[in-house]
Amino acid sequence: MLFKATAQKTIIFTLLPLNALLCIQAVHYKALAFLLLLAILCSFLALFIRYEFEIDRDTLTYRIYILWFKVYAKTVKPRDIKRIVFKRLSWKSKLAVVKVENGWNMRITLFNPPNVFKELETFAHEYDVDIQKKADY
Repeated sequence: MLFKATAQKTIIFTLLPLNALLCIQAVHYKALAFLLLLAILCSFLALFIRYEFEIDRDTLTYRIYILWFKVYAKTVKPRDIKRIVFKRLSWKSKLAVVKVENGWNMRITLFNPPNVFKELETFAHEYDVDIQKKADY
């Protein structure tokens, strides 16, 4: 099953005008103006970040896109997973961290549809992957 998420647009929308105001103030300092323009560009590109997490029969796949370009992709088989940690990110949202043997861990949060955690737990039980649930989960 395929799950999708996007970047936190409310945070990015508030940072763009702030960066623009700082850039206007930094006209006198050329090096600072260049860095602020770079920050504005990065903030603008962050508006178009998409995340995909897919649970197949025997693999977990995590992808990051900017517009249509795939920036990062990782596919993990159950034998490469150390454990899956379920915990709270905030009072409202949950978080699952797939700890892998080699490479970066996968952080799963704010994906739609919200049954991603049930599907991930089912996957872990099916392939006998160690599960750790924190007390506040």
